[in-house]
Amino acid sequence: MKVKRKRKEGDSFMRKSSTPWLIFAALAILLFAPDLCGAGETPERRITLEECIALAEANHPSLEEARANLAVQQAKMGQVKSENALKGTLSAGGSGRTGSDESYSAAFSVSKLLTDSGKNTLERKRQALSIDSAAEAGRETLLALHKNVKDAYYGLLLALLKRDQAESAVQTYRKHLVQARGFYEAGARALFDVTKAEVDLSTAMITLVTAEKVLGTARAALSRAVGVDLEEVRPATNFRPVQPLPEEDFALVQALENRPDIRTSRLRSESGKLSVSLAAKGNAATVSLSGSSSLTGTDLPPDDTFSLSVNLSVPVFDGGLTKGRISEARASLSAAEASERQTVQTVRFEVRSSLLSVREAEARISAAELLLRQAEENLILAEGRYETGVGSVLEVADATLAFTSAEVGLLQARADYSTSLADLEKTLGGEFE
Repeated sequence: MKVKRKRKEGDSFMRKSSTPWLIFAALAILLFAPDLCGAGETPERRITLEECIALAEANHPSLEEARANLAVQQAKMGQVKSENALKGTLSAGGSGRTGSDESYSAAFSVSKLLTDSGKNTLERKRQALSIDSAAEAGRETLLALHKNVKDAYYGLLLALLKRDQAESAVQTYRKHLVQARGFYEAGARALFDVTKAEVDLSTAMITLVTAEKVLGTARAALSRAVGVDLEEVRPATNFRPVQPLPEEDFALVQALENRPDIRTSRLRSESGKLSVSLAAKGNAATVSLSGSSSLTGTDLPPDDTFSLSVNLSVPVFDGGLTKGRISEARASLSAAEASERQTVQTVRFEVRSSLLSVREAEARISAAELLLRQAEENLILAEGRYETGVGSVLEVADATLAFTSAEVGLLQARADYSTSLADLEKTLGGEFE
């Protein structure tokens, strides 16, 4: 419903006095129109979504960081394993003093931890969980990277289509202007029709300039998401078609099984349990074997000695250190388990929210398609009425604006559906096949 503004006495003066300026503005924009349109004709290299994802996987710094973090945890496992490895030390030296013979010495010693009551075994298990957690963090980074690339890719596609649509609208308004001038020169229409067409064309040109700016920003966003400068590219992959969606219960099961953050929270809980067991081993006994061989003397060959020993170490009291470590480990375990429950609740919300977003976008596509068909039919009727002298220029302008808005609405609905589907895939922890 439109509200019709009441005419005031000063309206006719404002129209008459502003008409020359409006005509001048329209002519100025028309003068530079070839340059603006020529900018859209620059050859653009076509690129698919799969190519963008492959480039991101090969070049994005976030994945390099994730791989480095995984390598750190794997290196720590080697350090843990070295605790039970055979260790050896070789030393040699010589000395001499005034009035005495020179002396020489050489020694080689080895040691091996025979048992630490299972502490190293627990350390290995806990570090293996840390490696798994780092791997899941890397997978979560990969899923987020895919989502960002898809968002930027569909954003660029939308910006390009809007730019193309804005160029088409400029051509339509140019045609209206030529038509209005022809009618005016023939005496069939008033000067108001020409002025209205000029204003509409000026507005369309401004919209085109804005669309070009948005397009440049979208190109930069895709380059940032991929990790390399893509320069002038045009998406070769269209928006995703409407496809069947999983039921919420099934989607939730998939998310709880596949999402990296769920797996990471479970690994933290398991690691917390191992930390409690490890802290309880603070007073456990250790048994180690050590041996040494040495050569000492002032003459060659020097005297040799050999020793072998088995050492048993049993902590008697530690001032409550082990008890404190057990309490700390149990508190950390409780926090990890609470975090796991909270993550599950978050996943439940995100699954439901993502499904609703996809369904809402799907419904908007159907409504936008119907609206576009109606707007196109209305535009055809309005232009036909104007050409036969029955309709008015305002009727054509309103119909053109409605058709343009319907086109943009359909493009936006398809883009929203594609990005919502990408968000659902990330929420479920994988991609639809």
